[in-house]
Amino acid sequence: MAKSPPYLHQLRSELLDLVDDAMLLEELDGFIAGVVCCPELIQPGEWLPVVWGRTDEDSAPVFESIEHANKVVALVMGHYNHVAVNLSKTPDRYSPLFAEDDRNGDILWEIWIEGFDKAMKLRPTAWLPLLEADTEISDAVRGLLTLTEVARREDQVSKIRREELQEIAHELIGPWVAAINEWRMENFSHETGTSAAFPATHTPFGKVGRNDPCPCGSGKKYKKCCGLN
Repeated sequence: MAKSPPYLHQLRSELLDLVDDAMLLEELDGFIAGVVCCPELIQPGEWLPVVWGRTDEDSAPVFESIEHANKVVALVMGHYNHVAVNLSKTPDRYSPLFAEDDRNGDILWEIWIEGFDKAMKLRPTAWLPLLEADTEISDAVRGLLTLTEVARREDQVSKIRREELQEIAHELIGPWVAAINEWRMENFSHETGTSAAFPATHTPFGKVGRNDPCPCGSGKKYKKCCGLN
């Protein structure tokens, strides 16, 4: 498994300190992979609220201050950039971020796949062309969908098949995602420039002021959202 970037420890800690509905780091990793692989561009202002667990305008404030908001958003976007560059430039080295069970060392890939599924649900129809692509790509997408069913213990998957996939899922996910993104880059362009990734030093919302849109993605001004604290 590839060595993790040093910022991940800080990102994990910041996510754990947010509201209860915010994503775990491994879930965020799967979610970002899904956003990157989606044939249709999804802007940060749309997917960031999902990271924080915001479902409506009346949700509790996410951040303690403007500085806190900028810090957390920069960390999340830095990880987006890391995943996007890894998938586009070195897909053979792409490695999903999985949690491990401290008791027995089992790889908890289910947390990751939950995040990927949430990303797919942001643009469900955008994924349809992949189901009609060549066998490698359509099988990869169907495989990820099946893993979601396995993770949720849904009845569509037989017990024997479920047990088999639970053992090897962590080995399948990385190659499937890399193949999907390669196909996406060949067939669909994220029209934001020459790369699907943000520049490494880019902070998408800039420096947030009290009258600027809140970086949590609610659409409100900061002073009327997280700035109410």
